[in-house]
Amino acid sequence: MTRVNKNTSWEDYLYDEEEDDAREHAERRRHAMQTAFAATSIASTAMSTGKHKGRKRGAKTKTRVRLNVDEVFQRMDDRHFRRKYRMDKVVFYNLLHIIEDHLPSTGKDRKRGATPNGEITHSSRLSMALRVAAGGDPLDIADYHGVNEDEPMASFWYVVDAINNTPQLNIAFPERHEEQEQLAREFKKKSEIGIDCCIGAIDGILIWIHKPTEADCEGTGVGPKPFFCGRKKKYGLNMQAICDARRRFIWVDIHFPGATSDYFAFEQTDLFRRLQEGGLLKAGLCLFGDAAYVNAPYMCAPFRNVQMEDGDTSMDSFNFFQSQLRITIECAFGMLVHRFGMLRKPFPVNISISKTNAAMLALCKLHNYCIDSDREEIFPADICDVSNIMLDGGMTLPRIDNDEIDNYYWQYDEEDDRLHQLLDGGNHFEDINRSVRRRYRRRSDRLPSALIHEHIKNTGARRPERNNRRNRRRRRRRRSV
Repeated sequence: MTRVNKNTSWEDYLYDEEEDDAREHAERRRHAMQTAFAATSIASTAMSTGKHKGRKRGAKTKTRVRLNVDEVFQRMDDRHFRRKYRMDKVVFYNLLHIIEDHLPSTGKDRKRGATPNGEITHSSRLSMALRVAAGGDPLDIADYHGVNEDEPMASFWYVVDAINNTPQLNIAFPERHEEQEQLAREFKKKSEIGIDCCIGAIDGILIWIHKPTEADCEGTGVGPKPFFCGRKKKYGLNMQAICDARRRFIWVDIHFPGATSDYFAFEQTDLFRRLQEGGLLKAGLCLFGDAAYVNAPYMCAPFRNVQMEDGDTSMDSFNFFQSQLRITIECAFGMLVHRFGMLRKPFPVNISISKTNAAMLALCKLHNYCIDSDREEIFPADICDVSNIMLDGGMTLPRIDNDEIDNYYWQYDEEDDRLHQLLDGGNHFEDINRSVRRRYRRRSDRLPSALIHEHIKNTGARRPERNNRRNRRRRRRRRSV
């Protein structure tokens, strides 16, 4: 009670009484709220001690039913599985066994108990990652697997990191001369005139991305303009790669934006420096590239200005037989893009340049892994993935998008399946000045290109007629049915 002294008026006394009542009411309300909070905490703790069956309606976490992918895979038809995952079940589970130790925890051993809707298994992670790589819609993938909408892309990056951290899947240029000789023997089998000096085919491909963000431009030190490839009217990165006769990648480099020429992008690499110094390749062996590269002791490129004087077609024939081996890298790029449909459209928005590089390296390793598993053939794409790719503004690939070829494995055809929208973007011949082309002119008669040209002139080998080439392709397709 408020004490009244002789200097206190009745008005002051009434005011003090009202203030005491308001303070007492606030204290009772605070006590009631503390009691309610304690009751809620006790109830939630009691619920978590039992088996979790999902939270009540209105909770932050939605109740979901996780897909048991292992059970679904057992019931799934092999043909359907390959169309959705771009590999068969044996390759899928072998890959899972190889990278499993590098994948994150499933959530089963969380300190606070079980995850709200159950653990996300490693097989589910790999399943979602491969579906994203195939070009599937992340929202559909999330609904199918019973996970949150951001889990498919998260799983994709988990798998990318796991692949890149697995030494068994690394890509390494062959430095031992014995390995290089073996590669040359494999290319010789592909050559109609027995060319035995090629150990690898080199070329560049545009990796399609969205316009780089300001952070990416600051990180790379260049603005968005160099990323725009004027030839292909796309933003992208220039990926230089070398493949062997089996279309496996034996060297990959992604360090330059899409407007960079193939020659300049290759000239800045450590591999180019080592080739210039000599000793890396066994004498007489070289790489095969298109006209974007320059003839050298380590490189065989086609003639740019073909002359046919007095009926001499040897230069034209040289370009044809040289392209028989050089085109292997285009086939490798074609298989890579046809297998992983996400490369037929720009990488998702806000994916950094460094993450794009990591994803491309992982996809190239997956490409090699499938070939090493004797799975060179590729099934046509899943119709749902094709629709999603088209809706995202991606490329159409008529033969592999056509359901009518479902009866046989798809095989790359250098004319029907060539990736015109992504290849030849770096063929900027003006970047190769005269001094570079004259570098080896004094000993040009000893270059691989000159030796092969001389062999063609001496043997009288000629480019086949166009109709004969078409007939050979048709026979190959019939054999593949």
